[in-house]
Amino acid sequence: MLAAGIQIAQVVEGAVGGLVVIAVLTIAVIQLSRWWKQRREAAVVKPGRPALAVFADSESTDPTTFGGGAWSARVRDRQDTVTYGYLAVAEEYYSPDTGGRWCTLTVTLPGRVPSLVIDNRAATGRSGVPMEMPYRGTVDDPPFDATYMVGADDEGLVGRILNPPARDVLLRAPVQRLLLRERQLQLRTFDGVSLDDEIIASLDSLAARFLAATPSFVSTTREPAASNGAAATSDEPLAPGMYGPDAE
Repeated sequence: MLAAGIQIAQVVEGAVGGLVVIAVLTIAVIQLSRWWKQRREAAVVKPGRPALAVFADSESTDPTTFGGGAWSARVRDRQDTVTYGYLAVAEEYYSPDTGGRWCTLTVTLPGRVPSLVIDNRAATGRSGVPMEMPYRGTVDDPPFDATYMVGADDEGLVGRILNPPARDVLLRAPVQRLLLRERQLQLRTFDGVSLDDEIIASLDSLAARFLAATPSFVSTTREPAASNGAAATSDEPLAPGMYGPDAE
């Protein structure tokens, strides 16, 4: 009789243990399912364009990363592309303080470039516009000077880079900012723009036309940059890079 009681107790204990294990596994499965769902939702990108990476509202207070015009901005979408044969990144930003939404295109060039910024006068007074630079002036071109403000580290570079064809490119397709710094060319749209294939193609085309219109300002790895980052002296435009139309 006692032995039977012990067996019953063991059976009950085993059943309870089994139920506990099942409950723990059920909870684990539910948590795992939720995690996978959140990950899939975060990884969703717009069709037709390869995603460079997923950025969950990462915030920046460095205006050179998002093109200025706001105190801070959050990355909402980021896509890779190729511009003029060089790798580039198109990004969509959102500013909590202004409510604005805009896009940038940042092209990585094959060498160092001089520091130069071209700000659209329509954005005057917004945070960081115009961008502070050692030199600020005009290019003696009334239509261009009425549209843009120019700043640079070196006054002598302004006239050389912003030749008439380059100025015409920016007048035909106005942007809020064009920035040259370190090894990059960056374009910033006006507010009210979301990242899509049309915007990427438009920014790609504008950057390519600008690079093809102005004498090369890139100091290549074959021609070391001067200590002050001075541009190369060639009168020829920068040669297109070797990457294809799609960064795959």
